Amino acid sequence: MHFNKLISFGGFVALVGLFTVSGCNDLDGNGDDENGMTSSVQMAFTGGVSWEGNSVRITATRDGQADSKYRCFNEAEACFNFNADGTLEPAQGQKKAAKAFEELCSSDAVPDPDYPGTLNVTFDYVIYAGEDCYGTIINDVNNPNDFVCHAADDLLTRANPNQTADEELPPGDVLNKVICVSENVDKDFVFISCAEIDVPEYSSATYAFDCGCEPNNYGGCNCGDLNPAVDIDPSCAADPSNYCAILCSP
Repeated sequence: MHFNKLISFGGFVALVGLFTVSGCNDLDGNGDDENGMTSSVQMAFTGGVSWEGNSVRITATRDGQADSKYRCFNEAEACFNFNADGTLEPAQGQKKAAKAFEELCSSDAVPDPDYPGTLNVTFDYVIYAGEDCYGTIINDVNNPNDFVCHAADDLLTRANPNQTADEELPPGDVLNKVICVSENVDKDFVFISCAEIDVPEYSSATYAFDCGCEPNNYGGCNCGDLNPAVDIDPSCAADPSNYCAILCSP
């Protein structure tokens, strides 16, 4: 019995909007008085659990740059702290960096001929167990913590982990839906009956057990669900010369 917890960047299942994103130029510009439409990307995270105490670093990277006449940002990167409901607030010292997400260059912006590309934007997400983007990275790319995020339309294929890849940004507000997935443990129990027996004569073993192992056709022993070396101790093995008794020499 397996359960997947779906988390819309914010909890373990849902998504609501909260934070805007946009961009052209670099982060040194202020983005004011733009001469063209920027693309504002809203991203938020909510769900059935509290995200309080966690944070996320979001990076926006445009493939190719818009013409410098556009008052917008081609890239942006900032750290955001989660509120308990999954909404985001810029972390300490991140307000200026976060502002760039409100003024991203849309994909319609005419490209700079010296910096061509698809003009689409890729968003990367790194979630931290602590605030201000410190602490254990929860959604590490190697998934040691059983927590990986995907754009909503990548959920079934599990493509592009921890990012929204190559997204076409039209001018205006765009809602990015990010779903994070973890898997609950399915725990079963197997009870095996063993009897402690006398250590066979001439054996160097310290302990001996009869766990119902039987000789197989290959000169070894079949112990069913029991793997003595793994389940009991690395020194343990079923001994075919002693009626498949399990002998241990820890």
